[in-house]
Amino acid sequence: MDNGLDVTLLPASVSPLVAAEVAGAPRRRRVVAAFPTCLYVELGAHERVLAVLASDALALPIGLRLALPSTRVSWGLEAGAHVVVGQGRVRLPGADVVAARLQHPSRVRPAPRRPGPPTGLREPGVLGDLAREMAAAALAGRSVDSGVRGLLGAGRGLTPSGDDAVCGVLLTLGAVDVPRARRAHAAIAAEVRAGLGRTTSLSAALLVAAASGYAVPDVVRLVTGLVSGTVSADLVDRVLGIGHSSGRDLLSGVTGTLRALDASLETTPQKGACRG
Repeated sequence: MDNGLDVTLLPASVSPLVAAEVAGAPRRRRVVAAFPTCLYVELGAHERVLAVLASDALALPIGLRLALPSTRVSWGLEAGAHVVVGQGRVRLPGADVVAARLQHPSRVRPAPRRPGPPTGLREPGVLGDLAREMAAAALAGRSVDSGVRGLLGAGRGLTPSGDDAVCGVLLTLGAVDVPRARRAHAAIAAEVRAGLGRTTSLSAALLVAAASGYAVPDVVRLVTGLVSGTVSADLVDRVLGIGHSSGRDLLSGVTGTLRALDASLETTPQKGACRG
């Protein structure tokens, strides 16, 4: 839609997780939050959020990512403002961010569990213990309702600590190629989806992405490495540095889940062949 004015076009890559809304009919959308490196925009449903990202922003799986760093981008917007999303672009004051190509986000893939010596890992703490208990219940086929309720939305900020831990649980169970891990993942993911209204819209969007195995590249590499028993201290440090506490909280969920999983896999069936 041409308004007859000169508008700067900023090419970007778009994740398929949000591509449909970006390509759809133009709609006025509210800005959830604005930071120098990123802009979060609601897409209608509570758990649907678009992250408009400068090149130096965290590569979230729900992103429309520019080739320009934040030093060369000015959103000109604050939380509560509105932008138009649709027809392959996000219309900002004086510039349009245009979805020029599709870029698939990083995703964990199921692989065999091969425990290895923890490298640079810390004790998971209380949050990790809660994640371990929830994962253990799911692996044993018990209800995870209370575990999910206790973590979902627990904490402050756009991504509460409890949600980050749950993301770690979902990513880890989704990365292990064992039938009981798949069943546990499905049980927790179903409870999480039913309770998304208890947390922020951005966190809900990232939880939905994690339930499908999507996360930022370093987190995917870390989860994959921990599952296979090979991970570097440098990678652990990079994940710990994500956000104010998000990386630490997510890693608590990962390590707690691995402990529950390893304990579950050590259980020897009473009769017959080994079961997954």
